[in-house]
Amino acid sequence: MKRWSFFKTAGPNHQFLWVVFSLKFIASLGLYYIYTDMYPERMEADIFKYYDDSQYMFNALWEKPMDYIRLLIGYDIDNEYFFDQYYIHMNNWDRAYDSNIYNDSHTIIRINAVIRLFSFGSYHVHSLFFCMFSMIGTIAIYKVVKQYFSKLKKTLLLFLFFLPSIFIWTSGVLKEGILILALGVMLYAINKVLDNSKRKQALVLVAVTLFLMLYIKFYVLVAFLPAMICFLVAHLTKMKKVLVYGVLLSLFGVVVLNAKHIPPHVDLVKILERKQSDFKRLAEWQHAGSEFELTPIEPSFVGIVKVVPEGLLNCFIRPLLWNAKSSLYYPAIFENIIVLMFLIGIALALFNREIYFREDAKNLIWFCFVFTLLLFVIIGITTPVAGALVRYKVPALPFLVVGCLYFLQNSKNLNFIESKLPKF
Repeated sequence: MKRWSFFKTAGPNHQFLWVVFSLKFIASLGLYYIYTDMYPERMEADIFKYYDDSQYMFNALWEKPMDYIRLLIGYDIDNEYFFDQYYIHMNNWDRAYDSNIYNDSHTIIRINAVIRLFSFGSYHVHSLFFCMFSMIGTIAIYKVVKQYFSKLKKTLLLFLFFLPSIFIWTSGVLKEGILILALGVMLYAINKVLDNSKRKQALVLVAVTLFLMLYIKFYVLVAFLPAMICFLVAHLTKMKKVLVYGVLLSLFGVVVLNAKHIPPHVDLVKILERKQSDFKRLAEWQHAGSEFELTPIEPSFVGIVKVVPEGLLNCFIRPLLWNAKSSLYYPAIFENIIVLMFLIGIALALFNREIYFREDAKNLIWFCFVFTLLLFVIIGITTPVAGALVRYKVPALPFLVVGCLYFLQNSKNLNFIESKLPKF
């Protein structure tokens, strides 16, 4: 971090970055403690699932190197031989309930199998890698958006790193760290392409991160692509931003509702309905302590519209304070209070006409809110477990923070806090 120009030109000094990285690693130790002491069933612990399964793949490197390579690239591995030799020993290669187009567990197992080349089987070395992945993604987001902030730059940086869900869940050996890496680097690379800066390298990064998002969490890509297409069209045309986003999002909505009639005839609404149903059955099977009721998705326009407000509300308010069954819920509850205070502050600023809004920033802010809302809708209508909801919305939180803080740059309270923060 001290030597790499990517970090050196980010803005914050290397001492601050070292402190952040150290705190993230301490958070990873906290997760390790929680999942070994408080929830001792290792097979059900999310931080160990893919790490443990990667051991069987990695063992092939020494015994049958070509098997290891084929498992990594996914070449000709859907057969009885690989099932008997490897998959039968893994707990998460195949899942009981899975309506994804692609089983994203495969990718995270493969990533851990590669990290084992350097970790020699030490779990905490894997934690270091995942902490760095999320550090890179977060700094990439900050490098793109900081040019639009004349105020609150230090406050923005602190929220990007230390909003509770971001800080905790991107510090463990989990998919969230990889997602923040992919989203941040993609936004950074697209910004480079639009600025005609190192365009070839940037296009390669766009392709790699698209591939990574596709095979880590497909639904995040489903939310990201419409928002990014709107962003690019708005950037390349002279049309009003609100018109571009309104027209294109309406078209995307029509496509989603009629996707089953359009080649390759993928019924996206049916996938959402099945995903919700699968998640409900899984929650019942695992006796999830934070399960709540969801309105069933009906495969129609009215059915989707009916559940959208509920989905958004779930993401903004759950877990509820009176449903907290342990102290582990409190960081997420505190985070929801912060976000709701931001939204109230924006509403008051709009009412008092105190909004700070540069013309060249409109497109970015529209993108941040649209991506956040699309992802919140997808996970809010399909996820009936508050504990899972907290993690699943992590990829959207940095963009929600950017959008909210941009609107609040004239806030006297936030500017007072900014003035008291030390220089970093």
